[in-house]
Amino acid sequence: MSAPSPTARHTALVHRLGGAACVLPVPASHEALLEVGEFAGLPCWSGTADGTESRRLARLLARRGALGLLFTDHPAGSACFITVTIEPVRVIALAPRDDDPLPLRRLARLAAHGTGGALDTALRCAEALDVDAAGRRTFAAMRDLLDDAIARLPARVAAESRHAWALLQLTRLLFLRFVESEGWLDGDLDFLAHRFEDCLARGRDPQRALLAPLFFGTLNRPIAARSRLARSFGRIPFLNGGLFEPHPLEKRLAMHLPVDFWRRAVEQLVLRTEVTLDHDELDGRVTPEMLGRVFEGVMAPEERKRDGTFFTPPALVRALLREALIPHLAHRLSRRESDVRDAIDAPDAALRAAMRSTTVLDPAVGSGAFLVGALDLLHGPGPRDRRLVHRLVTRRLFGIDRNPAAVRLTEMRLWLEVLRATRGSTADRVRPLPNLDAAIRAGDALLDPELPPLGTRLVQRLRSAQLRVAGAHGNEKRARVRALQRAEAAALVEALGEREASLDHAIRDLVFAQRAPSLFGDVTPLRAADRLQLTALHEAHRAVRRELRRVASGTAALPFALTTAFAPVLSVRGGFDLVVGNPPWVRAERIPVDTRRALAARYRWWRTTRTAGYAHAPDLSVAFVERAMSLLAPEGTLALLVPAKLSTATYATAARAALGQRHTLHVVADLGDDPRAGFDATTYPLALIASKPVAPPTQQVRLGLDGEADHHAQSAWATEGPWLLTTPDAHAVARQLAQRHDVLASVFPPQLGVKTGVNAAFVDPPIALAEWCRAAVRGRDVRAFAARPTQRLLWPADAHGEPWARLPPPVAEHLRPFSDRLRRRSDFRDGPWWRLFRVRAATAAYRVVWGDLAPCLEAATLLDPAAIPLNSCYVLALPDAATSHAIAAWLNSAPIRAMARLSAEPAAGGAARFGARTVGQVPWVAAAVHHPLLRRPLTDTGEADAIDDVVADLLGLDHHDRTALAPLAARRR
Repeated sequence: MSAPSPTARHTALVHRLGGAACVLPVPASHEALLEVGEFAGLPCWSGTADGTESRRLARLLARRGALGLLFTDHPAGSACFITVTIEPVRVIALAPRDDDPLPLRRLARLAAHGTGGALDTALRCAEALDVDAAGRRTFAAMRDLLDDAIARLPARVAAESRHAWALLQLTRLLFLRFVESEGWLDGDLDFLAHRFEDCLARGRDPQRALLAPLFFGTLNRPIAARSRLARSFGRIPFLNGGLFEPHPLEKRLAMHLPVDFWRRAVEQLVLRTEVTLDHDELDGRVTPEMLGRVFEGVMAPEERKRDGTFFTPPALVRALLREALIPHLAHRLSRRESDVRDAIDAPDAALRAAMRSTTVLDPAVGSGAFLVGALDLLHGPGPRDRRLVHRLVTRRLFGIDRNPAAVRLTEMRLWLEVLRATRGSTADRVRPLPNLDAAIRAGDALLDPELPPLGTRLVQRLRSAQLRVAGAHGNEKRARVRALQRAEAAALVEALGEREASLDHAIRDLVFAQRAPSLFGDVTPLRAADRLQLTALHEAHRAVRRELRRVASGTAALPFALTTAFAPVLSVRGGFDLVVGNPPWVRAERIPVDTRRALAARYRWWRTTRTAGYAHAPDLSVAFVERAMSLLAPEGTLALLVPAKLSTATYATAARAALGQRHTLHVVADLGDDPRAGFDATTYPLALIASKPVAPPTQQVRLGLDGEADHHAQSAWATEGPWLLTTPDAHAVARQLAQRHDVLASVFPPQLGVKTGVNAAFVDPPIALAEWCRAAVRGRDVRAFAARPTQRLLWPADAHGEPWARLPPPVAEHLRPFSDRLRRRSDFRDGPWWRLFRVRAATAAYRVVWGDLAPCLEAATLLDPAAIPLNSCYVLALPDAATSHAIAAWLNSAPIRAMARLSAEPAAGGAARFGARTVGQVPWVAAAVHHPLLRRPLTDTGEADAIDDVVADLLGLDHHDRTALAPLAARRR
């Protein structure tokens, strides 16, 4: 049975909301829309558009004063969008298989309570659809409070320490707001506000007289051990230490904030913030699920950019975890994946037991979204069982993050989940929260010490010490934490000793091999590769010795080491069942040089590659994928969100080859069109789900997170080439073309345009220098068959790009202030300091150019020798004008545009990056240069259809092939 049309779906939605659906949809007077009904007195319109176009339509209707609801379906069928045609326009995406989405429930609830006039109704509908409004208000307030606190705290204290200290105070206050909302603070739903006002009325300092006694003398102490002041607060539960014990930063820095700051904090985070422990709130209250936005909202922009940290939408977390758990459980229980998928929402005893014994690690835990999602999934359906939740958060869920604030926020979210399982209890029946010191750790998951597996005795000691810490409190907890630290130190010393011995052995073997005489008595010198290996071994040996001395001295903090921190899982189970998360996406140029060297020495997949003379350094996420795979149990599964360009980027070649050849790929999904991937940041995510074992010969890789998504045979990805994430038909066409034809780069290799290194010195100089300038062609100046430069380029060189030996005085005067910067350019080696780079192709007599960044590949001939393409363009240097025309037409044809888009990296606004590798790998037929239509000058796209026909014939494409490629030629992400 075919799927219902968008109009039929939208009519059904109106009916479901309680509106009046039209018997027959009628044309609307706006933008070719259909009117499909009425909701609460507002017209409902139906159309087909992606999110960007839906927003444009809604704004257009709003400007015309047409109030109503706009329902649109994505052209690919991947989402339905709902928009109220009133400013500010918000487009709400619904996943196609979400049976009961929150926005629809909120709209239906609005209709049930009645509405007023059209404007009032439209405003209330917009408010109902804006499910994140409360979260945005709360965390914007928190960010403002943090900035205020940092400004007020002593300037002598490092800004980073002030930020961490202030964040700790505010997260405690926000956490208590959730506790208060359940009536657990002396049965008073306004306990904090009342106590704060009482404090002010008595002329007392709220930080010293209220918050410190509440945090450190009440919530972290059993009732029997509390002071008279603590008991005066009334019936307050004992929540254990963790969040409510002095942090080392607080012990080191006795800082204080004035009364007026705390007045603002209470007003913003207590009086104006309605919260609930219920994840499915309908009335705009802040939920624990929204707390992930704290991490995003309170991080400074430069810190987020440095760490590559982005909040992951909850719907995407749930989908990714579910699709990772299904193949893992299927393999573990010897069941079919389809059977597990059908049963996971109502599991039988065996499936439930397997779920509850699954171990999960997030190696870059962030705000804890993936661990909270895993808790929901492993717990299974039904009422929350507090003991089960306690066991899962202390024995099954593990996390690591370099940022201590992220560790604390993750603990806070997991503690809220424990409290959620306690809802309905009185304050005296709220059990202490578990300590998560052994489960959620601050450290570097990528560059922790490389250690051998621990012996059974040490593992048992560590396991026992970790379990004791989880339920301890007060002095007992401090003693048990010290015992755990001693156990970890002993394990670390032993493991480092074994590592040192292993390195000694490897060094001796290499040295012995070099000194041992050959059959004829000669001593063979070490090869260059062996010398490099010996140097690396000596460096590693020195590092281990330093670490060993530091740990053995007992005077420094223990370094984080996965081998010791999670020894019971790694040594006993062989690794984690699931390694999940959204690891940092950090481009190589933002990674410190020492860190890049360490990553390259440790990770085989994290390697700089070179193509056409240019280096391509990996994104940090490549190292996380390799690390995640190494931490899996023998049958474990990873589920990570990584940059979409990992499917095509040259630097990920080794990672793709290893995953395709040595492991099992379950899902490789470009989420560009998935409504669940609604990141607040500009990101282009790829869902990667893979298991450790080698794939069976018949393994099929799914290209979406939904079970009905297209599949590809994994065997097709066993090479080092890009992963083409498209329909099976388009993939088959691409494979056939690759087998039949040469690639363009084999005949005409693309090159980047001219690089100045300092645009301010060369681009658009003063008009007085016009006689020494040429037209500068940027990527944005190129359209199909036309390049229209709008800027000038100072050209201190001859016709071939060779720099002048001496500058004309006006040019010298202009460039002299830039001389130091020009000498520091990364490409500058010697010669005149005003030289330009990558000039050979750019100065050729016959050239074809295209922009690096564009919605689709658009190329133009460049016959004017005075026009110089800059490095936002790519260039082909060609032998004659006819060849230039033929190749421009070839690149502008629909089949070639489709092939280029297949391997292009996604970019903002629906564009893609058409780099040298992407365009260089499109198929090429030499006969194209002799075809009379292609080789003649073309100035517009008026003959586009004829060009498409010619190119398709030369490639051997039939109607079915062209139909398969057609969506890619005009694809917009």
